[in-house]
Order: sequence, then C-alpha cells, then structure tokens
Amino acid sequence: MNVVNSNKMNKPFDFITTSFAANLSDTYSISIRQLPDGYLFYITDNKNQSIAIKRIIADHITAQLLKTEPLLQLNYYSMTYIGYGPFALIPKSLVIDENYTNFLPIENNLRKRAKTIVNPLTDDIIITAYTNQWTMPEIKCRKYHEVELLATIALNSHTSHSMWAEITSQHINIVVIKDHKLHLANSYPITCDNDAAYYILACYQQLDLSQEDTPLTIIGDLAHINPTPFLKDYIRHIEPLKPHTWSQELPNEYTSLLALQTYTLEK
Repeated sequence: MNVVNSNKMNKPFDFITTSFAANLSDTYSISIRQLPDGYLFYITDNKNQSIAIKRIIADHITAQLLKTEPLLQLNYYSMTYIGYGPFALIPKSLVIDENYTNFLPIENNLRKRAKTIVNPLTDDIIITAYTNQWTMPEIKCRKYHEVELLATIALNSHTSHSMWAEITSQHINIVVIKDHKLHLANSYPITCDNDAAYYILACYQQLDLSQEDTPLTIIGDLAHINPTPFLKDYIRHIEPLKPHTWSQELPNEYTSLLALQTYTLEK
C-alpha cells in the first residue's frame, strides 16, 4: 500500500491496495468527486471492493492533469463524476411545460447547463442543479450533483423520519426525510463545528422533528469540521454511514469522507 501525506484529510493523500493492477483497470470503476479545493478519486474492482483512494489539489480537471495523473490515464469499465454548486428545489405544481428554468435565480447563459433531477426523489418535488465547473476534457461519465446523491441515499434508507448531513470544508448539505418524503435538501456555508451544529439543530426545530426519535447520519470531511461531540447532548441517535465494501487495507478514518462515492459504486 502506497501512502503519501496521509496525516490530514484536508491535504493530498494516496492509498493503493496490494490487489490494484493497472492492467485490469478496464474491469474497475472510478468515482471522481469535486470539492472546493480539489478532487477525490475512489476506485473499486469488479467485485465492488475498494482498491484505491486518492485526493488531489486542483482547480479543474484539465487536459494537462489528464496527462500527468496516473489514475486518469487508465481505461475504466465505468466512470462517475460528482459535482457541487447551486441548486433549487421546485414543486412540480409550479412547473408548466417543463419550463423550470423560470424559477432559477441564474443568468440565461447558465440555464442551459441546468440538470433536472426527478427520480428517485418524489413525485411532487424536483431538484434542479446547475454548475459551470463539470466540464472534463476527453472524459465521458455519469454525472451527479452531491445533493442529488445524498437525497437518494436518504430515501433509499426506508426510514420514515431521518436527517442526513454531509460536511465539506466550506459547506454542509442537509437532507430531511419526513413521512418517507423529501422535505428539505439544502446547503449552508460553514467554517467551524458550531456552524454545522447550528444548521442541523435549526432544521430539527424548523421542521418540527423529534430529537429523540429522528436519527441523524453525518458523513463527510469530519477531520476538518465535526459537530458530533456537541450534538450528542441534543440528538439521541447519531449514526455513521459505513461502506459495505471497504477494504481492510484502507484506513477506516476515510470511510466518512468517501461515503457518498462508495454509494455510487456499490448500488
């Protein structure tokens, strides 16, 4: 296993398991996650077992990066890209002739890049995500918005009431399921543990969720910002989301950081 600069999650790192073989890459799947300060790579083999993770610091995936990054030079069986950026929740009752772009507070030139996400959320709410940072030269892959995936995980959990929070270095994504339906999907800017705790508790209060009976799942960059110790005094059930196919060769402290990506390749 190759380890580089792995003492901090908010710095570059590189973990390759002993089972990784470049000549078998056409049987592997890779998930690329866009973050405010770089990218996360997560690779699984044909049995969905995790075999490599890597974090790089880069503004964009450019043609030059494609030439210099070894993991991007391989041929994969499937590729997934998870982006972030502005999005909107729109009740379908307001959408006439699919003219959802009228409800987006963005410039006309960005509306063409909007992605409408209808399933598997709900019949009465759609999410529209848009960003101008998802362009990757010479790479064809499935593209998702991070909030779309978090909502999908939450809805597939089959719990009647739950809150899901994913933390990055600059924002927190919060999804709330109430009566098996999506009631909230939003992002909030954060800089510290207290910010994250404030928005989580505010969502409990505003949506009238029981702090005794509504479980909270927290994932993300918890080495950088982690409100869990503070929230334990207020929320009875705080649960992790651990991947089913995590390799014993990879450090467990990275499971929370890569939880969203492991889901895209496990399902």
